Amino acid sequence: MRTKEELLVSLDFYERLEEQERKEILGSARVEHFKGGELIYSPARKCLGMLLVAEGTVRTCLISEEGKRVTLFRLRPGEVCVLAMSCLIPAITFDVEVEAEEDSEVLVIPTVVLQKVSNNNIYVENFIYRMGTEKLSSVMEAVTQLLFMTLEQRIVRFLLDETAARGGNTVCMTQEELARNIGSAREAVTRVLKVLKEQGGIEVHRGKVEILDRKRLYEMV
Repeated sequence: MRTKEELLVSLDFYERLEEQERKEILGSARVEHFKGGELIYSPARKCLGMLLVAEGTVRTCLISEEGKRVTLFRLRPGEVCVLAMSCLIPAITFDVEVEAEEDSEVLVIPTVVLQKVSNNNIYVENFIYRMGTEKLSSVMEAVTQLLFMTLEQRIVRFLLDETAARGGNTVCMTQEELARNIGSAREAVTRVLKVLKEQGGIEVHRGKVEILDRKRLYEMV
């Protein structure tokens, strides 16, 4: 397990901090552990801070007024999310939840400290806004898929992206988890997986989906 400082060094701005700024961030940052399915951040926890994933996978979800959740993006080790510090970024005007998809370790840098440091350090300010812009782009991509892609295309896209990110041809995920990630009902996902299986593109096992014909799937999206 890496120390707080080892994790902080991976952030672009860390080496450009003044000595006092570095002490403040190092002293306030904390490493937290979450079980799979555990909530890390919700709108009720205002301005938690910047999140840096050390281990595991973290999911960020958009919440509708009716309580429906749609996965916007997922974070893996080394990736950063600033949507849990919305009070520092006025452009973030929507509610999100952040949860651990699997047992995860997350470094949290409190918003109040980052706000203080960013007011005097342009590198920190630029980093925060760059990360915010990148995640807003991910949000727009997720919304675009919901609006303009069929359910079959969304499932295929997810399977291809997930295997590309993790390596191999197998997505170890239940159909319920897959449905939650693409913002659909499990029953609908099950029907599409059955069709994809009959077409020879995938094989469905208990708790996992295996890609058999990657070329065929790419042609669908």
